[in-house]
Amino acid sequence: MKYYRIIGIVCVWIFFIGQICAQSVSDNECLRLVESNDSDDVLKEMVIYPPVFCAMHDGKRLKMKISNEGEKVMRKTCFYLFYKKKRICRIHLPNMKKGETCEFGVNIHDRFFHKDRRELVFKLKKGKRFRTYKLADC
Repeated sequence: MKYYRIIGIVCVWIFFIGQICAQSVSDNECLRLVESNDSDDVLKEMVIYPPVFCAMHDGKRLKMKISNEGEKVMRKTCFYLFYKKKRICRIHLPNMKKGETCEFGVNIHDRFFHKDRRELVFKLKKGKRFRTYKLADC
């Protein structure tokens, strides 16, 4: 009888969470710089970590982490995610002091397979300055 309660609680928990982390980025995948318009390297201090992919019933969820490794506070910075040349999200990052991180999740409500990771484009933008990244094998 005890085991049925535990199984029931786990099933209810999974139902209410709405997602199950099913896979993650392997250690040999990282982000590579594709395009840059950051002549004074203001955005070079911002580090985007490779996303963690989680399964959803109608797509994928990406768990993102961005940190400030620079000397000064980063203000008014935006993060963009594009999938198949379509903007999925725009997130205004909080003001981050040196060493601070920001973690958030982004949902992709579309069919998403392992090979589709090539279609993801990550962009950091501050004013007219930007840096664009893609997933690549390191």
